[in-house]
Amino acid sequence: VHSLCRFNMTLMLIVVMIAFVIITKVVSDAYLNHAYDGRESEKRAMRIWKNKIDGSRESNKIIDEYEKRYIELVKKNVVGDENRINWIETLQAIANARNMPSVKYNVSSQKLLEDKTGQHQAQGLRVYRSAMTLDIQMAHEGDLFAIINALEEKAQGLFVVDKCNIEASSVTANSKDNMNAYCELGWYTFKSVESEEK
Repeated sequence: VHSLCRFNMTLMLIVVMIAFVIITKVVSDAYLNHAYDGRESEKRAMRIWKNKIDGSRESNKIIDEYEKRYIELVKKNVVGDENRINWIETLQAIANARNMPSVKYNVSSQKLLEDKTGQHQAQGLRVYRSAMTLDIQMAHEGDLFAIINALEEKAQGLFVVDKCNIEASSVTANSKDNMNAYCELGWYTFKSVESEEK
């Protein structure tokens, strides 16, 4: 009886120890799984934040790049109000520098271009055009190219030469006005719809 009692006690102790080991293993596995899930969740959160930060940096680069370009266009009077005085001063300066006998100009009033395709409206822009005519007496074609180049380099704004007609004048060959040129230019400016509605 005594040995049976001792056997039962030993068996019971073994069962309790096995149960303890099993419980410890289950709890340990659950804790490790929970810790692993927690780490993975933190890694996912870190990846999400890294992507957001990287995306933010990329957006800032794009904004900085476009902001610089936009500011340059504003300074050159491509965006905003046109600068007619600058155009005229540039024409007069090059005519004086090349000692040209006559450079006459006329600038029409600014007109809003019709947005036939809806492209301007989609971009939030309004595009304006001012027509300029040039009537030039010159010694040779180089004077005309000098004027166009000077306008391109020094005049503030965006322009397109629509057409130019050059004719020989009926003056003697020694004159400074051997040729006449008549040109039509279009000066373009862009304004945002929002800025005009304020």
